[in-house]
Amino acid sequence: MLALAHKTITVASDEELKDPDYYTALWKAVREQTFPRRDWLDAIADAIRDFEGDILNPDGTPFDIPLVDDIFGDDPDLRWIGYFEESKPDIEQPKRVTRKLERLRLLDLYYRLKNLVD
Repeated sequence: MLALAHKTITVASDEELKDPDYYTALWKAVREQTFPRRDWLDAIADAIRDFEGDILNPDGTPFDIPLVDDIFGDDPDLRWIGYFEESKPDIEQPKRVTRKLERLRLLDLYYRLKNLVD
């Protein structure tokens, strides 16, 4: 019987999420997503739930997976995603930079998980 390789994924560090180039790449990925913004919570939660492996912090310790609703809880319509996706007039760059790193970390984790599985 063939053993499956153990999967390990590391979440983005604060430094990565604050890096302008990394931030812009994440922003572009979110803008290119085809599902409605209100589907993000389920998409993130499903990706985490369906992942069979370890999710670690950058220092190698286990990532304490938060409830997605807790991280986005004060925004049930996910207007934050809409604001996050806005671009500057006449240029393909984020209109604003958010300081909500835990939200960014979960968006980034979604893509890391999807890229590992797909």
